[in-house]
Amino acid sequence: MRKISYSAIIILAAILLYTRFRAAPPGPVATYYISAQGDDKLAGTSASTAWRTIERVNEATFQPGDRVLFEGGQFFLGSIILQGAGTAAQPIVVSSYGSKPATISSGLAEGFSSHNAAGIELRRLKFVGAGRLTNTTAGVNFYLDTPDSHLNYLRLDSLDVSGYRSAGISISSQKGLSGYADVRITSCQAHANGEAGIASYSENPAAHHQWYINNCQAFDNSGRRDITTTHTGNGIVLEGVDGVLIECCQAYHNGWLNANPSGGPVGIWGYCCNNLTIQNCESHHNSSGTSHDGGGFDLDGGCTNSVLQYNYSHDNGGPGYLLTQYRNAPPMHDVTIRYNVSKDDARRDSQGALQLWSSGDHGGIQRATIHNNTVLLSPPADGSSPKAILIASCGFSDLTIHDNVLQATNGLQMLSTLCTSNLHLRDNCYSNPDQLALNWNGTTYTNLVSWRAATKQEMSTTSSTTSPNSRQCGAPTTMLRLMK
Repeated sequence: MRKISYSAIIILAAILLYTRFRAAPPGPVATYYISAQGDDKLAGTSASTAWRTIERVNEATFQPGDRVLFEGGQFFLGSIILQGAGTAAQPIVVSSYGSKPATISSGLAEGFSSHNAAGIELRRLKFVGAGRLTNTTAGVNFYLDTPDSHLNYLRLDSLDVSGYRSAGISISSQKGLSGYADVRITSCQAHANGEAGIASYSENPAAHHQWYINNCQAFDNSGRRDITTTHTGNGIVLEGVDGVLIECCQAYHNGWLNANPSGGPVGIWGYCCNNLTIQNCESHHNSSGTSHDGGGFDLDGGCTNSVLQYNYSHDNGGPGYLLTQYRNAPPMHDVTIRYNVSKDDARRDSQGALQLWSSGDHGGIQRATIHNNTVLLSPPADGSSPKAILIASCGFSDLTIHDNVLQATNGLQMLSTLCTSNLHLRDNCYSNPDQLALNWNGTTYTNLVSWRAATKQEMSTTSSTTSPNSRQCGAPTTMLRLMK
């Protein structure tokens, strides 16, 4: 009988252990079809054996790589409650088949819901709720509520979401630092909802990571008269994202039913975000049901290292561009508004086209710069008195405003500030063909010479009261083309 060496026994045992405990290979992926002419008793794995109802979809638990496809051009009643999670390499895909998107008519409930899961793609679908006054929830709702949970990979593309009481598209974390990473929302429309078009929420400012929102439209999101403790009626509003780019999006006609007396909605904005950039977007004809906000763009409380740039804001009830540090907000610092255009913003309540307000909490607004923007301002129909620049409080440090082109007519104020410390103005161009008006903490000046002498601001020789197209004013001519 041949003896087996001790080393051979060790190798054989290792092979047996590896064979027993190695990870199982990925299971076969499947595509499931849902058709108005289908049958829930069939396999669902081909168009000819399609399921019929959303209820059958909700009974299944899907695996990474599976696809769930609804027949394009057809209506399906119910709310998709997706069971299962995918991965970035093998996402679960929920979409339509055929040339048209399918419509999910969810009545009082959510159109789509995923709880504590990611690795999901949601594409080419239309979600319709019973209406913002009748429905009771969000349209497309991703949410997590488990501690220390960091979920990766969401793709929302070519969705149309309307008729929901809260947000059309909502991605939220309800538990500390838990959050979603690698999120892309592209080519979506969110409209005729109550609280917002597209929104995120988290308990911690650093919960979510690396988001991208592109080519989305948020419009006709009214706000809610029954909510008086927070802002409603936003277009696109993000909270708690570290690293996010919003570009080539549009928000309009939002917010008119906001009922919060302390604050209101904005077309496109963020708060408690780090490294947020909003660029190449348009926001217009937004408003508020109260005397606050209702503007185009905003970097709000707790935003850090964030930028508004190359945007076009016009015809909003509130400010075109806003910096705000609300009460009890986390620290806000290193924020910039640059290379934007505001045309006829601040149509209500004597607000500012470029506006700043701070509670002063956690140091207020620290290290803010507003430069190379163009403001064109004319009197609004309601007889109020908007300002090209309105600094409505103190509570900031190191605020620099330079190289902006400011044009106002009919004696409207170019600048109104309640705070004169920690403020630096230089190389701005002021143009009012009727009468220059600069309000410096209650004192009005009608020419730059006397204002400069009294305030020591705009002492640079390039500051000007000439035409806003003057080269010495540094007019961003590429942005002026947006208004033609």
